[in-house]
Amino acid sequence: MNSQMEPAEQGVLGHLMALERGGMGQRDQHQSERLEMLKLRALSLRAKRDQLKQQTNAIKLMNNKNIDSQSESTQMTAVACAFGKHKILKDKISKDLPLQDDDDAGGFIEQQSLLTAWKLQLKDLQRAHHLIGGYDLVECKEGKSVCVSFHTAFEGVYLDTYNMELDLTRNVQISRHNIPPSLPLESFAKQNLQKNLKAFLQTLSQNLNALAGRRQQVSLVKELVGSVEVMESNQLCNILVLMCTAQGETPRAVLCTLEYRDLTQCLPTRVSIESEDKSLSESPQWKKNQSLLLDSPAHTALMTMRRMGSIA
Repeated sequence: MNSQMEPAEQGVLGHLMALERGGMGQRDQHQSERLEMLKLRALSLRAKRDQLKQQTNAIKLMNNKNIDSQSESTQMTAVACAFGKHKILKDKISKDLPLQDDDDAGGFIEQQSLLTAWKLQLKDLQRAHHLIGGYDLVECKEGKSVCVSFHTAFEGVYLDTYNMELDLTRNVQISRHNIPPSLPLESFAKQNLQKNLKAFLQTLSQNLNALAGRRQQVSLVKELVGSVEVMESNQLCNILVLMCTAQGETPRAVLCTLEYRDLTQCLPTRVSIESEDKSLSESPQWKKNQSLLLDSPAHTALMTMRRMGSIA
């Protein structure tokens, strides 16, 4: 009796288990389809979000442009008025006329206007030269003075930095600085400091950079070309005398004198070659060497001359 019931029970249980497996399979398929629908929905929502972000950013950009345009127009008008008054006040000061007008509340207002005009001009210079390099300007003492930093470099290497403070309370004056005494700073100031501040700063920057470049060349000659001796070099480095040894059957001493008459340049304006052998300076080889010293930095020209076998 029991043996007859076991196959029947197994058949019923097997049928139930098959139904259960079928139900689970349908449930898994349904969950998978729902998951795919949710993924598609998420992608659609992300796309809409990105589109809204782009539209919002575009609106903000247009608003900012309109605000900047209005601000720039207002600023240009204010600058024009300030510079007009600035010129009038400078003329007064140069002619020792009183700063106070009949229609003004007092001389203090005129002084403030003059100070504002100077600050506007210096800010323009600051923006320009921050982009092109050479020097930077920073206001100090609540706008009553400005500090100028001159950065020098040669062949991509930053060298010395020099600083100068300009007093802006009345006429522009140099209050303190660490500019090398070899440069004619007083002459530069007399020429342009009062009438053309931009030209003054540019001239000083060019002279400082050229001086740093000439000094660096002297250092590189001593470091890289050990066979060449620096016989003479002054503080301004506008005269450089080098002793070389010419290659040949009989080594001969050669003096190369480099003159830098243009103090805004790193290259010499004149090169002379001297030797006990008078024919040497007139030879094609040393004519070429003379051109090299004129057209290239001193250390570069000497290295080329050594590679060509002209000097030891």
